[in-house]
Amino acid sequence: MNPPDAPFGFRPVQRGDDAMLLVWLAQPHVRATWGDPDRELALIHAEIDGGDCKMHVVTMDDRPVGFVQNWCPHLAGVPHFHDAPAGTRAVDMFLGEPDLLGCGVASGFVRAYASRLRAADAPAVVTDPRLTNPRGIAMYRRAGFVPGEIRIAEDGAQVRCMVFVPGNSPAQRADPSSVPTYPRGVRGPDGPCTSATRH
Repeated sequence: MNPPDAPFGFRPVQRGDDAMLLVWLAQPHVRATWGDPDRELALIHAEIDGGDCKMHVVTMDDRPVGFVQNWCPHLAGVPHFHDAPAGTRAVDMFLGEPDLLGCGVASGFVRAYASRLRAADAPAVVTDPRLTNPRGIAMYRRAGFVPGEIRIAEDGAQVRCMVFVPGNSPAQRADPSSVPTYPRGVRGPDGPCTSATRH
């Protein structure tokens, strides 16, 4: 069930979603960061029958609008999250429907998804947009992710490591009395944080 204050649902990806996913993956705004649609669909198929990566179709008021997934960075062996706490989940997403770009839909469903992962006892929820994707970095910030260090991914790309801080809305960031504490090693808006508190 969806929370009463959010119109978003998340259902597991099925093979019957192939046609819809290919249409989405072929959209210019998606292909710019996700690559060849056929290759990406093959990667989805490789995980759909029981891999660690949990993939979901996002619905908004029952309309399919996008794709989101969560995965274990330690099992994936990505070097830039080597110091993430055990049980951390990393997220990736795309908004498939171009008419919803710029409407706050992407940041809304990412915030809802990350909140569910934290409620399911993930000690941290992280993401790793490339520096060449400033729109993605800005969207994750609106969703409540705090920018951390710039690190090198397994393919040599520079990525911005980000961690989700529940309740870290733009309004709260503007209020000095509501500055959150960040997980160890994550750089907050004003510099490194030494707190070991994990929210």
